[in-house]
Amino acid sequence: MCGIAGVLLHDLHATPSREGLERMAGVIRHRGPDADGFRVSGPAGLAHRRLAIIDLVSGDQPMSSADGRIWVIFNGEIYNYPELRAAMEGAGHAFRTRSDTEVLVELFRKEGPASFRKLNGMFACAFWDEASRELTLVRDRWGKKPLYYANGKRELRFGSEIKALLAYGESDRRVHPGALHEYLSQGYVSGPQTIFEGVERLLPGHYLTAREGATAVHRYYELEFGPSATPLAEEPFLERLDATLRAAVKRRLMSDVPLGAFLSGGLDSSVVVALMASLSDRPVRTFSVGFEEQEYSELSDARVVARHVGTDHAETVVRPSAFEILPDLVWHCDEPFGDSSAVPTYYVSRAAREHVTVALSGDGGDEVFAGYTRYKIAREREAWRRIPRWIGEGIGGRLTRLLPFTTPGWNSLATIAYLSGQGRIAGMGIYPYIRDVLYSRAWGRRAAEFDPMARLEKILASVRGLDVVSQLQYLDMHHYLPGDILTKVDRMSMAVSLEVRAPLLDYEVVELMAQAPLSYKLRGDVSKVALRRLGERLLPRSTLEKRKQGFALPQGRWFQGELYARAEEILLDPRALGRGYFDPRAIRTVLAEHRAGRRDYGTWLWCLIVLEIWHRHFVDADTRRV
Repeated sequence: MCGIAGVLLHDLHATPSREGLERMAGVIRHRGPDADGFRVSGPAGLAHRRLAIIDLVSGDQPMSSADGRIWVIFNGEIYNYPELRAAMEGAGHAFRTRSDTEVLVELFRKEGPASFRKLNGMFACAFWDEASRELTLVRDRWGKKPLYYANGKRELRFGSEIKALLAYGESDRRVHPGALHEYLSQGYVSGPQTIFEGVERLLPGHYLTAREGATAVHRYYELEFGPSATPLAEEPFLERLDATLRAAVKRRLMSDVPLGAFLSGGLDSSVVVALMASLSDRPVRTFSVGFEEQEYSELSDARVVARHVGTDHAETVVRPSAFEILPDLVWHCDEPFGDSSAVPTYYVSRAAREHVTVALSGDGGDEVFAGYTRYKIAREREAWRRIPRWIGEGIGGRLTRLLPFTTPGWNSLATIAYLSGQGRIAGMGIYPYIRDVLYSRAWGRRAAEFDPMARLEKILASVRGLDVVSQLQYLDMHHYLPGDILTKVDRMSMAVSLEVRAPLLDYEVVELMAQAPLSYKLRGDVSKVALRRLGERLLPRSTLEKRKQGFALPQGRWFQGELYARAEEILLDPRALGRGYFDPRAIRTVLAEHRAGRRDYGTWLWCLIVLEIWHRHFVDADTRRV
């Protein structure tokens, strides 16, 4: 795992700033503390920070193809590189190193962008062709590894994190109003537009080509979603899934450094750990995080699995004092990020990094196997979507505008108004739906120029013929997974220089489940049917029957107690109120209602606090860190 950054000047006769490249690499040193590397070639400059995992001796980057034409910097792992290497050796190619990077650059030299579909792994790469003077950027299928770019007047900048782009030189810090509206609607920013004007995110499954100031973005992969016309019977399907999952886990055990796993005690991570144990000749190192508030903590569940499988297990408890780490976590995220589970993710990553350099996780299990509770709720609320728009939006919407948002039943009215007549699905957006109540009049008018749900609805429109659960799965694979889950895991693990691998997101596993009948995923009230049946062979019954539990902070309780004063201090600070986004009276009402226990606005308080800290770190000239 590594960090990459670089610059391509529009003037082919100019040379990038070496000092600027060093600043870009320096600000993402946490992604690769083991080594750095640079390459300046004509108008192109490449910078790399290395976290050595495979071929510790000869895998440094930037690395060139054997003929010296193509140079690459690469963040991630290519799990099938041994097979790709063997095929190329069979065709007569001789390799100089044992690294997956060399296989990557030689495959690109031979096949160009057609090579991307052959890769099984997580990756964000930049290829510089010294002959054609063309830069190619590419990102893996699901967006496990991040990649940003900004095409300005003088140069195109790119990097693993936005802060690397900002570090190269003078940068535009204007906040994009549509992206901010999206954050305050969903809790994160997804899609190509980032929170900064002029900075874009390369979407998963896409690549970008740049030459002489012109750029073009292309899609190289698209997931085909929907039940197969000739599905396997359930038992043969389970055998195929078993073999595919085992192969995915085995591929991710490849490492020249110590390796372990996150273990929450839930089905996804428990299956991964059990499969790891069956493939290892020594106890697996496992790491869990929990809370003093027992209803939020899964530590006891993780212990059950650890004992059953026989792992070498360690635990970490997160307390309200963990709030003090929030400014650093906001710094690592680059954009406002409202998922509070970033905090326990950071702490379990930090605990794991004390013992290992690589950890496997159960990320992706809910999206791939249909585990989210909202999938069941969406199916139950299908009737709400059939309420005529004039009733839902006309009457329900008008009532929510007339009644105080603290009125009993207000949230249900707002939900009906939101869903009716729009083709929308339950579970989208930050609940309760008080966003518009919080907005100031001026900001509300500005935000109304943008539709924060437009991209979600466009994604849904492409699979509208599928059942509602499959629609939500497809949406989550293209929106929530890359925008929230994978962003969180990448930033929090890279903050402590830990590589995290997700075998449940092996593309062969995803494609297999994407074409499975719905009954293999959700059957009545039972979710993850196929994965649960495989778990019967590996795990104790209590794990299989465990209630679905999210990986989130007890933030609501904390903001009623010892963190209330801190929340009030940040959100009612004149600097925060002076930004003009929110109605000060509404903010005071939310704080008071939450403290009194009449409403749970913990999620909103967290999102608003993160936004204010983000402004101070990245926008405000007197306090920004880059």
